[in-house]
Amino acid sequence: MDLFFTFNVSPEVLKKCEEITGLKASVDRESGGELQIVSSKYKVTERTKLIQGVYGSLDGLALKAIPPGVTVCKNSGAFAQSAAEHVFAMLLTTTKKIIELNNKTHHKLFKKEAVGTLRGKKIGIIGYGGVGRAVADIAKAFGMTVIAYTRSQRDDPRVDQFVVSIARLISLSDIIVITLPLTNKTRGIINADALNMFNGNFIVNIARGEIVNKNDMLFYLKRNPEKYYLSDVWWDEPTIRDEVPPNVILTPHVADSVPADFDNAVIMACENVKKYLDGRPENVVDPAEYY
Repeated sequence: MDLFFTFNVSPEVLKKCEEITGLKASVDRESGGELQIVSSKYKVTERTKLIQGVYGSLDGLALKAIPPGVTVCKNSGAFAQSAAEHVFAMLLTTTKKIIELNNKTHHKLFKKEAVGTLRGKKIGIIGYGGVGRAVADIAKAFGMTVIAYTRSQRDDPRVDQFVVSIARLISLSDIIVITLPLTNKTRGIINADALNMFNGNFIVNIARGEIVNKNDMLFYLKRNPEKYYLSDVWWDEPTIRDEVPPNVILTPHVADSVPADFDNAVIMACENVKKYLDGRPENVVDPAEYY
């Protein structure tokens, strides 16, 4: 049994994966081998036993072609620290008025004005996986109250309150951070009803654009110019079809664009392949959730 990558991997990382799994590892995009670590493309044959994603979400893969009996795993926690840093980069940029004040000083207007703080704010994390936990770590360092929603609650000293519904989280939070994977159940889950429950000022999306209903969000932002949508993702990306509202901070899906992180994500995926070989794979998903 061999391990195949459907994307380019350095010889050093291949060697490390061989040490972790005890298998011969190589790059092969076409053969549809038994054990595959994939990014955006793969090939399934009657020999395929495992599809292991390198990213934390699998919505970019055409999973409908995977037959029953093939184990599919996402790479939860990959890029989590960089994604969490990006959340707070956007929050601090907006709360501290960095862009606005920088523009003024560049035009020779050096005038103090009040800025905001994150300390004491209630941050609600929708989806408490690897990214959610990394967000909570940083939030606690800022003196924030952490509220979290997840399908599988657990004891966690970083979380001040777990809630049983997204609606409850939204109603309690000053800031919302979306870290859910995009599935059939989460598509459009942040809609007009959800937005109308929100009394805070900042909604951060570090996950996928389609988790948020586009028309509802754009209308909400137009109606509430004091509210901000801070997002690293967009609908129909990389094409931007709609006018970006002035109360949006938008970056072009770069939270995971840290080169060193990719090698670490590959190593994490290899570690889960080893767990699969040992009969205890983690982050197993039902492909039907992503159709």
